[in-house]
Amino acid sequence: RGKFAVVKKYMKRSTGKEYAAKFMRKRRKGQDCRMEIIHEIAVLELARFSPRVIDLHEVYETATEMILVLEYAAGGEIFNQCVADRDEAFKEEEVKRLMRQILEGVAFLHKNNVVHLDLKPQNILLTSASPVGDIKIVDFGLSRIVSSNEELREIMGTPEYVAPEILNYEPISTATDMWSIGVLAYVMLTGTSPFLGDDKQETFLNISQINISYTQEEFEGIDKSAIDFMKMLLIKEPEARATAEQCRQHLWLQQLHEDTAEALSSCEGSSEEGSPLSPAGEAAAQSQVAEELIVMAAYTLGQCRQSEKESMTPDQKAISKRFKFEEPFSTLQEIPGDFIY
Repeated sequence: RGKFAVVKKYMKRSTGKEYAAKFMRKRRKGQDCRMEIIHEIAVLELARFSPRVIDLHEVYETATEMILVLEYAAGGEIFNQCVADRDEAFKEEEVKRLMRQILEGVAFLHKNNVVHLDLKPQNILLTSASPVGDIKIVDFGLSRIVSSNEELREIMGTPEYVAPEILNYEPISTATDMWSIGVLAYVMLTGTSPFLGDDKQETFLNISQINISYTQEEFEGIDKSAIDFMKMLLIKEPEARATAEQCRQHLWLQQLHEDTAEALSSCEGSSEEGSPLSPAGEAAAQSQVAEELIVMAAYTLGQCRQSEKESMTPDQKAISKRFKFEEPFSTLQEIPGDFIY
């Protein structure tokens, strides 16, 4: 449960398949936020070809909410393993495998000019907990489209994971996500947050001054190349940070068991074949038509803050999504229990 959204577990009556239903309020603090939700939907549509991003199945709308029916990730947040006791925490080999998958997803987003801006353990889910499954990146509520022709400056994110340029109100770029990847790697390997202070002010000061420790005690039994991996990301100057693709080639992530490397290679190959940038991928996506759809609406990425009445030119890159304007969940049944995340 978050400030403006609740995620519950649902099951499709006809198939018994489980889904995660994300209820999002259209009005927040007296403001109409429908187009911000549309933006999140559009990003999920754009990323539907990446196996590392949570899959969006359907969208429903009521008078007060929009409900996103998402793929159910049974393993929950990786945060649980990050803060677990040493015996239950991630092993380094598991961290390397998961980090490689995270970078695969982030590289896909960056290739399509999308920055997540809230990468943290709570927004990385697992398909299964035991054995440890594959990762799914979720929550694109803060995501933005970046352009080389226009600077983007905003104060947003989770205090422990924000990059120095956000605190300094400097331009945001794909490198902003890479800082968060460095923090994420540190947390997954050690179970501790590298910049966390007693309060927000101390946390922000630690980030601004790059006050971080790589002591032998904290990284006992962990390969030294892992520290080198984090050091090439936790750099104050955004332009000096490694990109997602460069990180994927780092020595630390290349030191995988042969069977793991083969599995990853196979997965990456299927991801590339389905890239939305390829004509074959685009043609396949455009040919998909669902008979039960009631309304087809097209929204343009980067237009989320503009009026819905504003016209869109034909040459704009539009992402299509189907909306069912009906009483939601006529075919879904809620599974009682705690909120998923």
